Amino acid sequence: MKIKILVLLTIVALASCSAPKYSYNFGRPDYYAGKKSQKAIEVSPLIVDQESLVASISEQPVVLASNPAADVTALKKTYMQMSKSEKKALRTHLRNEIKSYVAKKDSEKSQHAGNAMDNDLKLAAIFGAVGLVGLIIGGSAFNIIGGISLLIGVVFFVKWLIRQ
Repeated sequence: MKIKILVLLTIVALASCSAPKYSYNFGRPDYYAGKKSQKAIEVSPLIVDQESLVASISEQPVVLASNPAADVTALKKTYMQMSKSEKKALRTHLRNEIKSYVAKKDSEKSQHAGNAMDNDLKLAAIFGAVGLVGLIIGGSAFNIIGGISLLIGVVFFVKWLIRQ
């Protein structure tokens, strides 16, 4: 009887390994997988849209609200034109902004650190898995060990549920 089951499982395993190459996509094969794809046209962030150019005779700076690429080029030009002391002040300001941003992210991480898996839930999962494996393996000893382990897993799960 065991030999027949083993032969059947072997045939199923060999049949699954020799399946067509598109069967793992479950009816949605990628027909273009072997073909060379066209390279995407890369748009430089330094290109300025002609419609966003604005001319002014006033001394106030012009703010472009719609095109961030133009802001990058303007920032780069102004940074290169800054004096040494202005560059140093800008770097310290940027450093402080980055530190405050990182500190804010760290505080968010510490708030979410309590969302990790609880110890009782971990023990419930471990004992439940051991119990199921023991019951699947079979035999008198494994059935007893699997049943006891499964009961312990249920106790830890209920304990975790009560605290929630």
